[in-house]
Amino acid sequence: MSLRKLPIPYFYAILASIALGSLVGLRNYLFMMYYNEADKFMWDRGWFIHVVNYLTWALILPLVYYVVGRIQDRSDSRNGILFLKILLGGTLLALLHELISNLLFFPALHFLGVKKMTFETVKHMIGVLPAAVITRLIEFGILYAVITAIELRRKYRNKQLELAQLEGQLSNAQLNALRLQLQPHFLFNTLNTISSLMEFDKKQAQKVVSQLGDLLRFVLDQDKHNQAPLWEELDFIKNYLNIEQARFPDRLKIEYQIDKEVLEAQVPSLLLQPLVENAVKHGFASRVDAGKIELICKKIEGGQVMIIVKDDGKGSSKSSEDLLSSGIGLKNVRERLQLIYRENFTFNVQSEEGNGFEATIIIPFQRQRP
Repeated sequence: MSLRKLPIPYFYAILASIALGSLVGLRNYLFMMYYNEADKFMWDRGWFIHVVNYLTWALILPLVYYVVGRIQDRSDSRNGILFLKILLGGTLLALLHELISNLLFFPALHFLGVKKMTFETVKHMIGVLPAAVITRLIEFGILYAVITAIELRRKYRNKQLELAQLEGQLSNAQLNALRLQLQPHFLFNTLNTISSLMEFDKKQAQKVVSQLGDLLRFVLDQDKHNQAPLWEELDFIKNYLNIEQARFPDRLKIEYQIDKEVLEAQVPSLLLQPLVENAVKHGFASRVDAGKIELICKKIEGGQVMIIVKDDGKGSSKSSEDLLSSGIGLKNVRERLQLIYRENFTFNVQSEEGNGFEATIIIPFQRQRP
C-alpha cells in the first residue's frame, strides 16, 4: 500500500493537533470558570483526553488521507454508493482511532498515577465504544470535507498551471512554425519559385502567392486556440506542401488518405506541421530523385483518430526512442500530447535505413464543444 503525499508536513500535523486539543481543553476550563466551577475541572478529562484525541487523528493522518483518496478515486456516480463508502471507511478509521487513543490515554494515566487501569477500565472502554465511534465518525466527516477541499484546490491550481503550460506550448509551437516558414531560405525559395512561374504560368504563380499568404495568416493568428478542427490543420499543411510541390512539380508526390469522418475532430493546433516539415526536410530535400510523402487520417475502433505521416526517404538507423529525443519538433509533439491527453494517446515513430520515416499519432475523437 503506497500512501499519498500529505498536503502538509507530518510533523506540522502533529503540532497542530496538540495545539488544537489544548485549545479545546482551555475552552472547557474557561467555560467552568464562568460557572465558578473551575475547582471541579479535571485535567485528565477536560484537557488531556482532547489532546490525545486530536493527536491520534494526526498520527493516523497518512492512512486517513489514503482512505479519502481511495474513496474519491473509485467513487460511484451515485451519491448513495459514495455515502456508504464514506460511512464504511469512516467507521473502520473510527474503530482504529479508539484503539490507539485508548492505548495512549489510559496507560498514560496509569503510569502518571492519575488513574489505575483495572478490569473496570476495560469495561468502561467497551461500554462507551458505540458513542465514541459515532463521535469519531463525525470527526472523520469533518476531516473528509477538509481534505476534499484541499484536493479540489490543488487540482484547480494544477489545472490552471496545465492551462498556462498549454498556452506556452501553443505560443512556442506558433513561434517555431513562424520561424520555419519565414526562415530566409524558405522565403527565398518560395519567392524564387513565384518569380520563375511568372515567366510561363501566371495563374500558378498567383496561386503560390495566395498559399504563402494563407500560411502567414495562419501562424500569425493571435486568436488561435490550443485545439482546432482537423480540417483546419489539413488546410495549413496542404498550403505548405503545395508550395513545396510547386518548387519540385516532377519530383515531389503528395498522397492524401483522409477519412471524412475525422475532419471535425479536435486536434492540437499546429500538431502536424513538425511531422510534415520533418518529412520534407529529411525525407525529400536531401535526395535528387523523386520522392513521396503520405498523410493518412482515419477513424479507428474505440472512437479514436489515427494520423500517419510517412515518406520514402533515406530513413535512419536510430531507434524510435532516439528519434523522439533527438528531434526538437518530435519532442515538442510528444510533450504537447502528454499535456493534453495525459496517458490517453499513442505517438510512435519508426524508421529504417533506406526505408523512409513514419510517424503515427492516435488520439481520442473529440468534437468542438458548442
